[in-house]
Amino acid sequence: MNRVVMNMDAQGCWTIYSDEPIEFFCVNDHCPRDRVYQMDVEVGVEKVRQQLGNDPVGHINDSHALGEGYGPRKPPSKRKLEVVK
Repeated sequence: MNRVVMNMDAQGCWTIYSDEPIEFFCVNDHCPRDRVYQMDVEVGVEKVRQQLGNDPVGHINDSHALGEGYGPRKPPSKRKLEVVK
């Protein structure tokens, strides 16, 4: 399974990380003549691991969307494939 992480920094800028090379597009319907942008993607399993750290992973069906301390969370998803060096 390929993981993709979108990280918003303190200034509101996005950086996209992926385990493997991908093409990532952002569509903005507010700009009809210039609405599709291809984004740069930082590639590497270790880069994704650094972004995720040991933080708990929330899911769309969690009982609360407010974050840690506001309700039970599902366990983090398990990676099905391992990278072989």
